[in-house]
Amino acid sequence: MVDKLEIITGLLYAAGDEGVDESTLCEVVQLTPVQISDMTRKFHHSVLEIRKLGDSYFLMANDSLTPYLQHLVTHTKEKKLTQASMETLAIIAYNQPLTRQDIEIARGVNSDGPVKTLIEKGLIKANEQKDARAKVLVTTQEFLRAFGLKSLDELPMDEEGNTESDEIERFFKNLETEDEL
Repeated sequence: MVDKLEIITGLLYAAGDEGVDESTLCEVVQLTPVQISDMTRKFHHSVLEIRKLGDSYFLMANDSLTPYLQHLVTHTKEKKLTQASMETLAIIAYNQPLTRQDIEIARGVNSDGPVKTLIEKGLIKANEQKDARAKVLVTTQEFLRAFGLKSLDELPMDEEGNTESDEIERFFKNLETEDEL
């Protein structure tokens, strides 16, 4: 049987950079906030730690790795977007605001990697939404700048106003250069 600290660790890993709010953790593992706090302090791993920031918990790299992670992030930002990231970005651009779940339904696969990449590149951001537990993803000013758009109204549409056409696909493919993204 999986112990509760392993469940918490797994949940935090799956949540990625969104973390998991304390009330959700309490509900899932059936512990009090004090028990969660005590348990997460006992988590010891050579490179990972569990941190509480605000009302949410996150699985994060140990501070000793910061110089190495900064090097990786710097090099990662210089890379072009993958096909999965471009597809995810197009879905968000044309249908925002969307939750991660909405994107996964549209793509039919887990989209945590592409979403994380797009957030790191500053092309999308997660916004709080009133009366909703999940954050919604929207494009940023950096997205508009990178793609040479003044507003989302300039996104290409086909003759019928649909967003699904070869022209739109070519638009995104033509813009994926290392200099722009």
